[in-house]
Amino acid sequence: MAASRRATFPKKFRERQLECSICCNRFTEPKFLDCLHTFCLKCLHHLELGKNPQILKIKCPLCGRNTMLESSTLEDLPTNVTLSALVEEFAILEQLLQGQGSEIKCQNCNNENPADSFCMDCAHFLCQDCRKAHGRQKRSKSHKTYTMAQLQSGEIAYKSKLREEPKCQQHPDQSRNIYCETCEQLACTACSVLKHEKHSRADVSEALKTCQQEITEFLKNTEKKKTELKNATTKTAESRKKLDTMFEATNRKISQKADKEVARIREREQKLKKEAKEIYQDRVKTLQTAEDAINNELTAAEQTQDMMKQLLAQEIKTEILHLKQKFLRSLREFVEQQQIVPEKVHFMAFQECGETEKTLGRLILKDEWKLKQTKTEGVINSVAVFSDNEIVTVDGGYEQLITYLPKTNPQTSFISQMPHITDIKDPVKVVVNRLDHLIVLDGPAVKTFSREYQLLHQFQPGTDSDSQPTCLAVDEDNLIAVGYMAKEMISLHNPDGTLIRKLTAPMIEDQLVLSNKRIVYTNCDMCKLVSEDYNGGMAFTKDIKSPLSVCCDGQGNIYVAKGLDSWQSESNIHVFGSDGRHNGCVIAHSMPPEGMMFMPAGDLLLGGKDFLHVYQRV
Repeated sequence: MAASRRATFPKKFRERQLECSICCNRFTEPKFLDCLHTFCLKCLHHLELGKNPQILKIKCPLCGRNTMLESSTLEDLPTNVTLSALVEEFAILEQLLQGQGSEIKCQNCNNENPADSFCMDCAHFLCQDCRKAHGRQKRSKSHKTYTMAQLQSGEIAYKSKLREEPKCQQHPDQSRNIYCETCEQLACTACSVLKHEKHSRADVSEALKTCQQEITEFLKNTEKKKTELKNATTKTAESRKKLDTMFEATNRKISQKADKEVARIREREQKLKKEAKEIYQDRVKTLQTAEDAINNELTAAEQTQDMMKQLLAQEIKTEILHLKQKFLRSLREFVEQQQIVPEKVHFMAFQECGETEKTLGRLILKDEWKLKQTKTEGVINSVAVFSDNEIVTVDGGYEQLITYLPKTNPQTSFISQMPHITDIKDPVKVVVNRLDHLIVLDGPAVKTFSREYQLLHQFQPGTDSDSQPTCLAVDEDNLIAVGYMAKEMISLHNPDGTLIRKLTAPMIEDQLVLSNKRIVYTNCDMCKLVSEDYNGGMAFTKDIKSPLSVCCDGQGNIYVAKGLDSWQSESNIHVFGSDGRHNGCVIAHSMPPEGMMFMPAGDLLLGGKDFLHVYQRV
């Protein structure tokens, strides 16, 4: 059985070669795509054609290459004749091999007689009677028939009629044995004269020989290309190996450099910490000395008081009168003595360096400030700063945003411009979150913009009331707080605007800041500084004369601009701890600011009527 199969088909032939990769069944009407992959016609009908009616195409499910259809039907695709012939030949071979042919019935009669021969021209199995009749009939007497034994032994192999020269559809009695090289089509003798007379023509055998030569040449070139591709694959693999090696080396160098930088930073860290510790210990010693001196004075005063009380209790008149001057002088010295309490030794801070600097930063030992940069311009109602130090302000005069970029030379003024943002109509307050997004309170809406001032999203809090929002703040987690003076309320929102909760905020006006999960705001008319947590729990309320703008530093300290008179023509900047404890005045005699905040490097930005100031810690 196996010998017959090998005698009929090439050694490398496998039955799976006759199966369609879509339906996994034996091919029926196999059609070529441009990529030379073959599929059943019925399977191709199930594939999706291109959507454009002007360009019909079908995508190969194996390689993904598109085949452009010259007509609207898949039937016009070229037929894989060789594969069709193989399928037909294999089907005959299967029947011959199945039970050594004993089960094969005659295909020419209905008597189900066993077949003893096969007609090569009709491709039918014949019984003994039909074979004799077949040989007597005029139309089939010239047909070639062979016995089952000849076919099963491999002596005779069935060849499909599809392998023969095809007949002309217009002239069925003629074979298409002429090849028109101009049209690249097969034609019969009559058609070659009628339709291809002036074209370059050749006999099928000659055309096949030329075709085989061309294909052989292309196959040689293909082998060369395959060699090139294999060499390219080898070179690519070598390049990949080199890339992997260099990538590992690069990572190793980065790690080594990072380790050195970390070591350098750690060294600087330890040096700064040591310096801070020495200063701290020195100041602790100063405070301890002052505290000891005060305690000694208290002890002496208490001893003098006890002695006087004991003396008076004994009622020895002469002794009382005798020691009167000593006691009174001691008490008078104690009362009149001014106690010197060390000031400002409690302050210590760390200022980070800029990104371009190689040091960690510096220790700040005094909470003192000096004017670094100034500009006289506009009516600034609110200020915000991007990470690159570009300042964004709300200008009440122009009723729009103005940006300022500080120059590298502090002696020069700012570069200002008025960005054209069509999505902003009536700006009131501005803040910048940790993502460098600009958030604008624009009338009743809160709008978030990218660094390039493109609108990302917006929401309108308080739609249940006609009252307008009056203040805006954002925290380190990009949560947004919106305050309403008329409703004495604050609404806390996620970055996308969804409401988290509403909080009561008695006395809130137009100043609001978030810091370390605390809400801080001021009331100028009622002279109040208020701090509460995100659940509405009150942290503290402090009386402050005419509090104007407010902001917080990274440690949670609260900076408040206090007015000096009822007209608030001038103000001082005072600092309070996160618990509300007053830590002193840090900037004196400044113009009253409407907006105040810290810049990335730790400078303090103030904006108000006709001025924009940047203060730097000394």
